[in-house]
Amino acid sequence: MDIRNFEPTHAAVLENVSRRNLLKGVVAAGGLVVAAQFVPREALADENAYNTGAGGMPGGTVYDPHVFVSIAPDGTVSIVTHRSEMGTGTRTSLPMVVADEMEADWSRVKIVQAPGDEQKYGNQDTDGSRSIRHFVQPMRACGAATRQMLEKAAAIMWACPDTDVMAKNHEVIHMPSGRKVGYGALAAAAAALPTPAMKTLVLKDPSQFRYIGKGQVQMTDLRDITMGKANYGQDMMAPGRCRACARWSRSRRRRCRRSSRRSAASP
Repeated sequence: MDIRNFEPTHAAVLENVSRRNLLKGVVAAGGLVVAAQFVPREALADENAYNTGAGGMPGGTVYDPHVFVSIAPDGTVSIVTHRSEMGTGTRTSLPMVVADEMEADWSRVKIVQAPGDEQKYGNQDTDGSRSIRHFVQPMRACGAATRQMLEKAAAIMWACPDTDVMAKNHEVIHMPSGRKVGYGALAAAAAALPTPAMKTLVLKDPSQFRYIGKGQVQMTDLRDITMGKANYGQDMMAPGRCRACARWSRSRRRRCRRSSRRSAASP
């Protein structure tokens, strides 16, 4: 189920949407650390202040975990990032938001780059410093929906009320007895459940965040990007595609050289 044109009104919103204040770039353990910053919704004078216009963009927004999240039997969580990495950590920060809300262990998370498909993933324009501003709340909703689906699957397995179970650090716990079951064991049953309606989602209070705003998650692929080993757009090859580059004519190059000499000789 795809939910589009979603305008966030839940729990927490971005304090400052500027890119420089959104991501904290620090040299720590050899990597850039990303940390989205939030303030409680109560701090806003107007609840509609976070009306960014994301729903009006081509493709709108989507929060369905069936689109963005998959869990393998061994518990590995794959989270799709539908925006391109432009050096600000977007490819890390959006999956990090999902992982935080779904109570996933970040060390067991894999990031998967989405193909271009706005009908499936929502708007994919990576420009204007809008990725976090537009998608932090839909990604929180995606993570919360995933968490509640895993909790529901566990409640069904244990034949207990939903209120008796709680997701915590890649497991669902049966609170009365202390029994635990890992995400991998619940994955198939949870995936078969419908996506919870937006109005039923319970987002974390910011005090419960494990990754968001903590400044401890390193930017994915930072070393490969820095060393030129990552796959860039110009590295992609389609069948029958040829490589080409612009080249100045020899006469133009000679004119430029002469011009450069004259400029150097000028006072």
